[in-house]
Amino acid sequence: MSRLLRVLVSIAALPLLVSAAPPPTEASAAPLPPTGAVRVTVETIAVDRRGTWSLGTDVADLFSGDTGVLEKSATLISRGGESGAREMVKMTTRLTPILSPGGGCTLRIETETKGVVAGRSAKAKPRQPDRTRATIVLEPEQERLVDTYASAATQGRLALKVRCEAPPAASRAMSESDLRFVDFVLSVARAEGDKDPQPMKSNQLHAVLGRAASNLFSFNVPLDSDVAGAKRYRREKVEVTLTPTLMSGGRMQIVIGVHGELATVSADAAPVTHPIDHEDTVVIAPGEKSEVDIDVHSSGPEEGWKRVHYRLSVVGTF
Repeated sequence: MSRLLRVLVSIAALPLLVSAAPPPTEASAAPLPPTGAVRVTVETIAVDRRGTWSLGTDVADLFSGDTGVLEKSATLISRGGESGAREMVKMTTRLTPILSPGGGCTLRIETETKGVVAGRSAKAKPRQPDRTRATIVLEPEQERLVDTYASAATQGRLALKVRCEAPPAASRAMSESDLRFVDFVLSVARAEGDKDPQPMKSNQLHAVLGRAASNLFSFNVPLDSDVAGAKRYRREKVEVTLTPTLMSGGRMQIVIGVHGELATVSADAAPVTHPIDHEDTVVIAPGEKSEVDIDVHSSGPEEGWKRVHYRLSVVGTF
């Protein structure tokens, strides 16, 4: 099975904001479309004197918003008369999927088809390319047929049968020779209150496509005594997991998980905990940095602190 020829247009991995504060209200801004990959399957179909036949099926995993370019060539034979006129056509198709929250996609299709009829005089003025443009909405694994070219010379036609779905997860049963390794540098900066985050630590992580690498960091921060004079401290424990799930067009899709808690621990009272539980997907190029900002707020001044701010930076090499 052939593959889509190349992938264009980059998506910058945007910084993420994670907070342990209450969830946003209904008045919050509408969420952005999901970031991730879409598997696009395209079968190119021709109709001419020979009937209906396939020029082949092409498959590509494209990141949402990226454009894949497919080129196909065919010879169409006249459907009428006995002359059997032949037209050599070359069709360039640009496919841009936008991932839908439900798992399907909105697919923009743009085609440009150039045709030359055999036997036509070399002095004849060349025809202008035939162009089409369409945008369709596809549910997961739903197929649609889109007409892309109708020849006035041969009455032949070209069409695309398209489908989109989630790409398969990377297999854990890959052989040693098929393993793709990814190196990460995870940096942690931290701040109290409204101060700017200051670097705390930096670790190198080694992962395999489809498998997670993780790093756990923790801090114990002394606090002022409570109103009864009991000693207390804030226990901070956060684990970051990095799972590279897909590589396409020289960029990597990564699932970043941030889990843990901050707890105010006192000698004479039960700990007051503030959980952190977040997962998101980013797309990065080699050497590109993606940042996750985490704000954790106390339940009130009686805990002896107001806000802790973490900034996690991830850089990948693959």
